[in-house]
Amino acid sequence: MSRDDRGMPLPGVPSRSTRAPCPCRGASRRRARRGAALAVLSAFLALAATGARAAAGDGENQVKADMLWNIAKFIRWPDSSFGPGQREFVFTILGQDSLAEVLAANLSTRSLSGRPVFVRVVGRVQDASGSQILYVASSAIARVPEVLRQLHGAPVLTVANTPGFVAGGGMVGFIAEDDKVRFEIHQGRAEQAGLKISARLLALARVVDSDPAAAR
Repeated sequence: MSRDDRGMPLPGVPSRSTRAPCPCRGASRRRARRGAALAVLSAFLALAATGARAAAGDGENQVKADMLWNIAKFIRWPDSSFGPGQREFVFTILGQDSLAEVLAANLSTRSLSGRPVFVRVVGRVQDASGSQILYVASSAIARVPEVLRQLHGAPVLTVANTPGFVAGGGMVGFIAEDDKVRFEIHQGRAEQAGLKISARLLALARVVDSDPAAAR
């Protein structure tokens, strides 16, 4: 309630502190939450449909590139994985192969979690530091043990398109099942590195729990 110069209440004049909050603010927040939920649902449905497209005639490398992009949407990186003042989400490709070319062409114009994706191609394992995702191309697959030693404990999602990559210590690998592209993921290994994986993503993945690499 408003008051006159003497501090006395003025009848019929509501004060600012007693005015009802604008209902449009709550509606805006609800719309924002619904929008975010729909975006996640759209990504989830796209990921669920991606593998089937390989059988429908889409290029296999394009399917895998789309799949990796949608996988990334369901993983959360710790703030500590980004350097001071770092704005970009760094996607590093080690080596060369046909999928690496498609990944570079597709991801360099996108953004993830509000960060523009910066794609870089490197030839040395030590240059992979500071990445959020590292794709090990077929030309560098023999260097996987070196990669894993270099990135041990770092919050970097390691990906390859080579059979046995996850069993050998990687986090995400592409596999073929029933003429469709699928992916396998080592949940424990990724989470030990500080990455948070959505249960929705795990529901679509072939989850690998064993760690034969650690047994050697």
